[in-house]
Amino acid sequence: MAKRKGDAEPEKPEGKAQRVNTWTDFSSSDPLYALKGEVATASLVDDAGAVDDVKMAQYLEVLVVQKAAQKPKDWLEFWQALELPVQGPQQAAVLGSIIHFCLDHAPVGGLGPILAELIKGHRVKTKVVEDALEATMVGREDSEGVLREMLIRIFPKGPQSEWGWSRTGWSWQEWWKIVQKTMSVLHPTSGFVELGLLLERLEAEAQLPLVEQPTWTQPRLKKARELLCELGGLEDWELDSCFNARLR
Repeated sequence: MAKRKGDAEPEKPEGKAQRVNTWTDFSSSDPLYALKGEVATASLVDDAGAVDDVKMAQYLEVLVVQKAAQKPKDWLEFWQALELPVQGPQQAAVLGSIIHFCLDHAPVGGLGPILAELIKGHRVKTKVVEDALEATMVGREDSEGVLREMLIRIFPKGPQSEWGWSRTGWSWQEWWKIVQKTMSVLHPTSGFVELGLLLERLEAEAQLPLVEQPTWTQPRLKKARELLCELGGLEDWELDSCFNARLR
């Protein structure tokens, strides 16, 4: 029967009202889920790569200070919620903001492991990480070992190795490129120390001197010594007394 003019609207059954932004209900019980919902409805960065610093600070306050991100892999979910374009300056700009904040406020699990997870989780390319680190850590000391912790986690798995990151196309050569570019960003003394500690860590993980590991051929060991000499302002023969890692 057709509704006559003036007839009252029928009441909607209780519980059928459409809910909008239900993620707000979880701001206390599941702050990471709530934050992802908020991020998905916000505009954080413009086409030119300019980040909304106010919003970014609010998000990082929740993730880092309030510890909504309880482990490095939680950052994969946050990054996915941002829906940043693969091409363009947006990714490096946002990652730079994250790095800058986390250098002053230590996130759960550490910044280095977070960067490694973003790379391993195919959220960002190594070039984006390099650009963001150059923008935020140039000339700085890496007192927390951020680069070292990132690089150890993306070291390529060798054919006879029981540890390392295995991915199609990922090789020692690609890994060494990011080592060179990131370590060279730091203050030279810090880069020298951090690279030496990284090599010691690689030796300890394999429980075998670098010079005896199949992955570390003589040409590769030579590259490592050359970079150490460049950063430390030393001659090759002086390296033997600087670190425990065997480079010859």
